[in-house]
Amino acid sequence: MLLRVLFAALALCAGLLAQPVPLGQPYVPIENPLTPEKVMLGKILFWDEQLSSDDSVACGTCHLPEFGGSDGRLDRGMHPGPDGVYGTSDDIRASAGIVRQATNGDFKPSAQFGLKTQVTPRTSPTTLAAAYHLELLWDGRASSQFDDPETGFMLIPFGGALESQAVGPILSAVEMGREGRTWNDVRSKLQQATPLRLASAIPADMQAALQQNPSYPALFTMAFGDPAITAARIAFAIASYQRTLIPDDTPWDRYIAGQTVAMTPLEKTGWQLFQSIGRCGACHTDPLFSDDLYHNLGLRFAVEDVGRGAISPIPDDFAAFKTPTLRNAGLRPRLFHNGQSPGLGDPAQWTDPNSVQNVYFVGGGVDTSNLSVFLLPLNQLGVTPNDLATILEFVRTGLTDQRAALRLPPFDHPDLRSAAVPPPRVFGPDFASGAAPFLIDTVPSYPGNFDFKLGLVGGDAGNLGIVTYGFTSFEPALSFSGLPWHLDAFALLPFVFGGQTGQVGHSTWNLPIPNDPTLATVPFYFQLLAIDAASPVGLASSKGYELFVR
Repeated sequence: MLLRVLFAALALCAGLLAQPVPLGQPYVPIENPLTPEKVMLGKILFWDEQLSSDDSVACGTCHLPEFGGSDGRLDRGMHPGPDGVYGTSDDIRASAGIVRQATNGDFKPSAQFGLKTQVTPRTSPTTLAAAYHLELLWDGRASSQFDDPETGFMLIPFGGALESQAVGPILSAVEMGREGRTWNDVRSKLQQATPLRLASAIPADMQAALQQNPSYPALFTMAFGDPAITAARIAFAIASYQRTLIPDDTPWDRYIAGQTVAMTPLEKTGWQLFQSIGRCGACHTDPLFSDDLYHNLGLRFAVEDVGRGAISPIPDDFAAFKTPTLRNAGLRPRLFHNGQSPGLGDPAQWTDPNSVQNVYFVGGGVDTSNLSVFLLPLNQLGVTPNDLATILEFVRTGLTDQRAALRLPPFDHPDLRSAAVPPPRVFGPDFASGAAPFLIDTVPSYPGNFDFKLGLVGGDAGNLGIVTYGFTSFEPALSFSGLPWHLDAFALLPFVFGGQTGQVGHSTWNLPIPNDPTLATVPFYFQLLAIDAASPVGLASSKGYELFVR
């Protein structure tokens, strides 16, 4: 411990004495040289929702530049945390993935989320400046050595963290893939897919590439010389694209380059405090504003998430997490690995008990064991709340590259379908003696999608259910002995709820959508009925469900 304290002191002193230097260019492994063709293929793959098994999630869904390279949906995505119970103190604001799906594509309830969207157990680390880290993800499990996911052969001995990270989500049954998804499945899908078919507002450079190479085999030929689609090539391309996401045009970068007016007087004061009494540079070392190491801040009890300790046997790594870069931290909606702290975008939230300000002011969170030696209570070091607010203002604005906020190159990107198309409208009352039935829809409802499906949840497994659909809604709903009726039904289709006896039933209803563009002007209405012996009419009813083909 003494050595760690001495190291901490020396590192801080060195940081105070050193002159800031520009960020520079990231290391590029010689096994994956950067080429414009590979960068373009990686950019297209990164922003194509078709890379997921159900066309609902792209890599970029969880890594939007305008949100600092993180997920802008964190206030909507909740993970129950280690205790598995929602509404308790260990809940995690994290990134939403897909509804759990069986190998055949049918919806399949998960133990934690049922037939609702699954949520990852940690927030999404930023992709902006990710190329400068030797290891990636909060626990560093995306290692510098990259092995071919299909053959196991080592392809990059050093500097391949981006490649290692790129392949993980694609087969994950929580993030992008159905259970049992293989690289052959991914390959077959990309061979037949029209690149970026579901996206809109596609940037000009991507449009030009797609006009010349309108298929993925053509794009892979452009980047690699032949049309073979492999996991390693997917990783090489996505990593190449991510190595161009360098947020190095901040007020701080211009200031250290000699533009004395690039930072405001408040930002300059914040930068001075950041370096001196704030001691922030001990871990958030410039120019990356990260030391690329792992620290335990005691945010939650260590037994809830061992962090780096799951990868490394070193005792000090227990419950430690990678220091994130502070570049563009001002754009991120939530902070820390569990998303417990509000972002810096609204200074009014800095008084939140879980705010970054409060965490550092008192020297960490609840766990007093194994805390980082760099983490000292700032309120005992002469740092005032106003000082800390000034430091946070420097981080919020002085380290923000506005090109990311404004989606300007190299941070430009298409509009994702999942963001541009509003979700189905749910309307009217439901009715049940207990939990009411409901419908889910995560698969894009576009003309020609013969794989479109609805998830049906409610009633007891093995009991009868009825899905109804039509083209006209009743608002307000008609009532039959208290049972709401939401639509002028075109069809009533009986089915049997699947699942284990004694549990809530579920089913998947496949509804192929014809390749008819005129369908986009027609709303479809759905309602789910289920046997409910305790109900006065013997039935339970879902709310109304309005869906457009878009």
